[in-house]
Amino acid sequence: MMTGYRNILWLLPVALLLSWPIWGGAFTRALSPRGGMAPSIAAPQKTTAVAGFSMDGVSFSQLKNGVRDWQIQAKQLYSGEDQDRMQLVTVEAQVFKNAERRFVITGKEGEYNSKKKILTMRNGVNVQAEKGFLIQSDSISYDDQARKITTLAPVQITGKDMDIHGKGMVYDMQKDAYDVSGRVKVDIQ
Repeated sequence: MMTGYRNILWLLPVALLLSWPIWGGAFTRALSPRGGMAPSIAAPQKTTAVAGFSMDGVSFSQLKNGVRDWQIQAKQLYSGEDQDRMQLVTVEAQVFKNAERRFVITGKEGEYNSKKKILTMRNGVNVQAEKGFLIQSDSISYDDQARKITTLAPVQITGKDMDIHGKGMVYDMQKDAYDVSGRVKVDIQ
């Protein structure tokens, strides 16, 4: 038989551990919070602070040498943590050259990068050109600094008595030239 305080001392934790199923339930119930605490106080939820803003019915434009260069109208504009990237909903962008409207670009979604001066439109994009061409694609980018409209997605260009299909397009406003890439199909009526 074991004698002495040293031998009895290690039996106490073993006895408590083995008897936990008997007294453990009552002990944990006694320690649980009571009094109808609100769930938000009992377990605070993590919230992430998103820096940004949101506006409805937005119209903004850029002037170069006192002449309107482009104008964007959106049903809604919002930003996230990157303040240089503005997200746009239901967008119409007008591009001008020498105060004359050259293009009207419409789409359901868009993003304007104010640092790079690039407007990217997505989701059913139409570009109506001043010469009567209609350009349709899933996404189109307008680079204000390079003065180019580009897409890597499949594109359809419809004009007077012609229909052009391709995968990718670059329109250079300086040269007034279209470059359609991929497997190009041209239908002349």
